[in-house]
Amino acid sequence: MKNETVISPELQLFMEFHKISNLKSLLLIEDEILLGMVGFGWRMMREVLELREPK
Repeated sequence: MKNETVISPELQLFMEFHKISNLKSLLLIEDEILLGMVGFGWRMMREVLELREPK
């Protein structure tokens, strides 16, 4: 069984809109830059912060 990370539909749409190809690339973008991008908000910021936490 593969351990896949599931993201919200809103975050998926944001990534598609900004042509961010994968989750790893998204997580490398600094918080300040993400918050300044069109369509990104605090709910998605919380999701990104949770994804960055080590499991």
